[in-house]
Amino acid sequence: MAHVTVGDDAVHIRLELLDEVLAFHGGLTIPLAHIQGVSTDPVPAVRWHGERFGTDLPGIITAGTFVNWDGHVFYDFRDPDRCVTIRLDHEHYNAVVVQVDGDKEAVAREIEAARARLASGAPGG
Repeated sequence: MAHVTVGDDAVHIRLELLDEVLAFHGGLTIPLAHIQGVSTDPVPAVRWHGERFGTDLPGIITAGTFVNWDGHVFYDFRDPDRCVTIRLDHEHYNAVVVQVDGDKEAVAREIEAARARLASGAPGG
C-alpha cells in the first residue's frame, strides 16, 4: 500500500517496507506539472510484456515496474478496487497505479485540486 502526500509542487508516494522490497523500488516524487490526470477506476488485470522489475502474484500483490503497451507503468496494489491511477508526461513512467489507504476519491480530488492551484498560479496550502 502507498501513502500519498500532496505538496505545493509535487505528489510524494511512500511505499510500505515490504512493498519496497517486492517492487524493487523506493518511494516516488512526481512533479504536479507532469501529471496529466488522475483516475479511480478499478485497475484491469496487469498485462505486461518484455521487462518486469517487481512482483506479480495475481490476486495477492502486484508491485514494481512493468512494461506494457502503454509504456512503463509502476504498480503497487493488492486490491485493484482501492487504487488511484496517475497518468504522467515527461517522466520515466507513463502511469503510476497505487492502492491508497483510505478514500481513493479524496486522494484523487486532492491531487486534482493541487494541479488546478498550480495551473492558476495560486499559492499552495
